[in-house]
Amino acid sequence: MAGCPSTSSPESQPNSPAVSLPVLGDPAGATTRPDENRYMLIVQMRVVSVEVPVGTASGTEELWSYLDEEPVSAFRHAGLGRNGWRIGVARRDVWPDLARILTHMTGKPLQERDFTVIPSRPMHVSLKENQPIGTIFLSNEDQTLSGADYPPGDYLLTVTCTLDRDDPSHVMVTGIPQVRSTHRTPRFIRQETGMAMVAEPNYFHFRPLLFRMTIPSGNIVVIGPGAESRRPSSVGYHFLVHRKEGMEFETVLVLVPRVFAAPLR
Repeated sequence: MAGCPSTSSPESQPNSPAVSLPVLGDPAGATTRPDENRYMLIVQMRVVSVEVPVGTASGTEELWSYLDEEPVSAFRHAGLGRNGWRIGVARRDVWPDLARILTHMTGKPLQERDFTVIPSRPMHVSLKENQPIGTIFLSNEDQTLSGADYPPGDYLLTVTCTLDRDDPSHVMVTGIPQVRSTHRTPRFIRQETGMAMVAEPNYFHFRPLLFRMTIPSGNIVVIGPGAESRRPSSVGYHFLVHRKEGMEFETVLVLVPRVFAAPLR
């Protein structure tokens, strides 16, 4: 289903940490790194995905007026915009306003899902699944277009959360659009019991659209379509726009990473 987080990897399975765990960065939570012999740091990623008619998010400023787009560098911000993507952040106390706007846009209650993520391990958020062969064009810095054909597969946003050992109350969030091929290529890997053959998909990265920002635990990242997402050959169109029941819709993602100290047993 478009817009639903992928649950193919064990480190990103839906899971809610026990309420007794200290949440780093929260006013009532811990603010320093816990004893590494007693605790392991994990990230609970809350994912909210909404589908709205094309132009609802990409063609108005109602949503973006609540967001700060400066944490994405000016160079990266321009590249994302040329390719139909837009990214902003907000403090956790802005969530009621954002939730009200998103609920109004979609006309439905928001669906939230929590995933437990091991820091530095990738989490795949599936935007569009089972897509046919597609030709996607990147808009380059010099205003030229470079295109390539991509195999059948899933269109993902791959997100990695990295923690600062000196200040684990902040999270560095890195994201990149990827195509994951349906076809799996066999290869050999070394295991404790010897060599084993596994079949794995191929991943195709859109490196010019990689973004990275550091935010306090519990703050909000919003990823959505920009104006160029309405260009059918753009990355934004292929990843964030889909057709359903004869109408085109665009996807807006909300990510809320929170750092927890999980006790070791």
